[in-house]
Amino acid sequence: MKTPFYMLVFKAFHAQRQKNRMNMNAFRLSPGQPKVLRYIQNHKDCKLKDIAKECDVESATVSKILDNLEEKGMITKAINPQNKRAYQLNLTVEGQKALEKWDEHCLEIEQISLKGFSEKEKQQFQDYLSRMYTNLTGKEIL
Repeated sequence: MKTPFYMLVFKAFHAQRQKNRMNMNAFRLSPGQPKVLRYIQNHKDCKLKDIAKECDVESATVSKILDNLEEKGMITKAINPQNKRAYQLNLTVEGQKALEKWDEHCLEIEQISLKGFSEKEKQQFQDYLSRMYTNLTGKEIL
């Protein structure tokens, strides 16, 4: 019997997540933290709700992640004096190093995941996943 499409998507997602999370402790990161670090790296003086929207999580979850990252010394967090609803969030050297190591690790997993795919197939697969995400969420991936 052929495996249903939804199960293939779930199995591939689960296998990739397991491979990625296997070494998270080595980078002093927990689930959810890398994408928040990446958002902070690219968006200065961001609002908590903007991080939550981009990361597809609740604001309360982001708040907890920010507190944990601050405790680990990976970010600095202060209220923006020009906009009290926004934080001035910055990666520390420690946070930047952790994110760089995480990115290297993810690229290794990506290479394993896409082994045997041609460049054209990789691009098509990326396009399909982007469309699937947009279909499910109504949001475009930038």
